[in-house]
Amino acid sequence: MAGCTSIWVSKDAKTDPKQIFNGRLFFLLITVAWAGCFYGFDSGNIGGILTLPSFENAFGLTGLSQVELDERSGTIAAMLTAGGSAGALCAAPTSDYLGRKWSVFLWGIVFLVGASMQMIANYDVLLAGRFLGGMGVGASSMLSPQFLAENSPKSVRGSMTATYNLMIVTSLALAFWTNYGVSLWKGHEHDNKQWRTSMGIQLIPGALMCLMIPFVPETPRYLINQGKTEKGLKNLTKLRKLPAHHPYVQTEYSEIEAQTKFEQEARSGHSYLVIIRDVFTNKSNFQRFFLAVMLFLFHKFTGTDSLNYYAPSIFELIGVKGGSNTLLTTGVYGIVKVVTTILYVGYLVDRIGRRLPLLVGASIQATAMLYLALYIRFAPGGNSSTDTVEGTPAGGIVGIVMIYLYDFGWSFGHSVACYVVAAEIFPTRIRSFCMSFCFFANWIVDYGITKATPVMLTEMGWGTFLLYAILTYAGVVFIFFCLPEMKGRSIESMDDLFQRPLWTMWKHAYPTEEEKVRRDVQETKLGRSDSIADKDAAVVYVDKV
Repeated sequence: MAGCTSIWVSKDAKTDPKQIFNGRLFFLLITVAWAGCFYGFDSGNIGGILTLPSFENAFGLTGLSQVELDERSGTIAAMLTAGGSAGALCAAPTSDYLGRKWSVFLWGIVFLVGASMQMIANYDVLLAGRFLGGMGVGASSMLSPQFLAENSPKSVRGSMTATYNLMIVTSLALAFWTNYGVSLWKGHEHDNKQWRTSMGIQLIPGALMCLMIPFVPETPRYLINQGKTEKGLKNLTKLRKLPAHHPYVQTEYSEIEAQTKFEQEARSGHSYLVIIRDVFTNKSNFQRFFLAVMLFLFHKFTGTDSLNYYAPSIFELIGVKGGSNTLLTTGVYGIVKVVTTILYVGYLVDRIGRRLPLLVGASIQATAMLYLALYIRFAPGGNSSTDTVEGTPAGGIVGIVMIYLYDFGWSFGHSVACYVVAAEIFPTRIRSFCMSFCFFANWIVDYGITKATPVMLTEMGWGTFLLYAILTYAGVVFIFFCLPEMKGRSIESMDDLFQRPLWTMWKHAYPTEEEKVRRDVQETKLGRSDSIADKDAAVVYVDKV
């Protein structure tokens, strides 16, 4: 378990009861994290699949002009992200009315149906399948981090939530290498087994998640927020493997209950009209909403989708020649992603935190993109991917290294931070709505970038990378001033944190021990302690008398 790794390095986890890191929590983690493979396999293999002769023959991509090929390739790749934006919006009502657990199951089934349709060698069916599968991907991208964050002990919440992203990059790397493997098959130009092997692998994690999720308990925070306090406390004791009277369980339960009561007193009801009004009229809620949306936008403006979906074409643009060579180079790119994300999930996120790795990682990404822009602009032969150069030039080799550095920075920065932050900063009552909108923005921008990338690379060339560099540097400035550190804070204590103006968060970025627990719960506990102390003092006085 990612959280188990963090236990050995996180100060907070070392002081927690050992019982809370148990097999039941591990099973929940693995089950829900499978959903990360939905997005990872598709984003990793579709760019390579589009270059396979068997796929081109099956879907009528041969003999097209460059403009027609760019248009059709962009549509195929982007259809999943279009579905993702719709799925992200639909996930909120299912999460609130069906519950977190059965929503994850429902959208897993939707994904499996869409993935199965993509195995049919028909262009229209392929697009429909990618849209339907995309709905499952988009919904799961919101539901899985939410489910993991709501069930995690706060000392390993970052690593548990980020395990979803670890599964994305692991499956992304596997997809890259699957593409490389099938590209070496000879005589398969008219055999659909080549591209179906690469595309069909995504069915495995979808089936595993749907088979395992019925055995996972519903999140205590959802149950308590719905008024099912006894069931919520029961599930909390199951997950933590501690009795209800244990101080750890009592503190966590008291914080959840206190936030629920506060929300109900401020706004009654769970209708979306009430929730939307609560988001936009409550300063604390709106600041959280604005921060999360901006993090997702800057997450996309780094250009990662262009690299994920069209990595082979981009490697060719900087001088890597040959279909198998570009896929091999892309496979190494995937390995860098996995290794760095393991480092982030296992060590950085719950020891160093979310803020500093994001600032460093984004700066590395921006600098790498700037180099690519300048190299492609000033390299001999211009920026055309059709230039014939014997081997890869020295500047192109540096370009490959810069892409790997970009990958390194991405994997412990923008790759994970926005998912973790969005899952942990919102109150339970508005969490589904806010996360749903964040992921809708994420997917709709993803759709635009994915569809536009082939045209951008053809028409803008080096300007594509310069644009990404400028936007990523702008994101670094925003993150520095507006993103506080979430490490060690309880989800419910975020209410106190966001009473401050967003642009002053850099002054209060790192929490004190007192700020890690919700203030009203602390005061209640302190009042109880004072009362007990007074009683003890009275007993001592009476004894003396």
